[in-house]
Amino acid sequence: MASRFLLAAAGAVMLACCLQAAFVVLPGAQAPALRGARSQGDASFSSLGMTSVAATTAAFGVAAAVARSRKREAKTAAKYTTQTILPSLAWIKTGVKASELKNTGLKALTLAGNDVLIGKTEAGALFCVGNLCPHIGTPMSEGADVIGDVIVCPLHGSSFKVTNGELIDWCVSPPIIGPLTGLIVEKKHLLVFECRQGGFLGSGEVEVLVDTNAKKAYEANYWKGLLDAQGKDDGTYY
Repeated sequence: MASRFLLAAAGAVMLACCLQAAFVVLPGAQAPALRGARSQGDASFSSLGMTSVAATTAAFGVAAAVARSRKREAKTAAKYTTQTILPSLAWIKTGVKASELKNTGLKALTLAGNDVLIGKTEAGALFCVGNLCPHIGTPMSEGADVIGDVIVCPLHGSSFKVTNGELIDWCVSPPIIGPLTGLIVEKKHLLVFECRQGGFLGSGEVEVLVDTNAKKAYEANYWKGLLDAQGKDDGTYY
């Protein structure tokens, strides 16, 4: 599109120059028969001059529009990065007090781009784990059971210890179908987040230690993979 505008601008400038060159008459070069019609010719030359000026102005206007368009394109070209994003850990308040959670109770939250699940064990110990099951990303908040210090995925029955994320059972239900779905995904542990009770003597909100750059790191890996699919992101190829 930009090349078409540039060609049009160049054509307009060339047309203006040709018109000026074609209709400029040097002094003394006029034929006697033409001298009598000088006043009429002056009007024609004036009209042609105005036409050439208008064409030149239009050409510069098109060139300016193309330049502005290029500037806009340059602004939108830097919306992503493929650089390595380092973790940045910070304690984030959840807006929930530990006293508001019952034993075996669960509360799903999104903190700085991290999907977390805070809850209590049967003994009342506070914990925080990733809300997405490592199998196929089922939200644990949609019906997970807490048994002792173990959380059980509501979809395929995978179970994990909430203290360290250790895998106990992998895709045990429903019979036949559950174990078959577990074969196509590598077994993984559940993500665990460190949590604490804020405020004086733990009377404040529950706070969770999360990586505030997690979302940026995920997006950087996404763009890097997308660019590498077309060739390396540094401009080279495999």
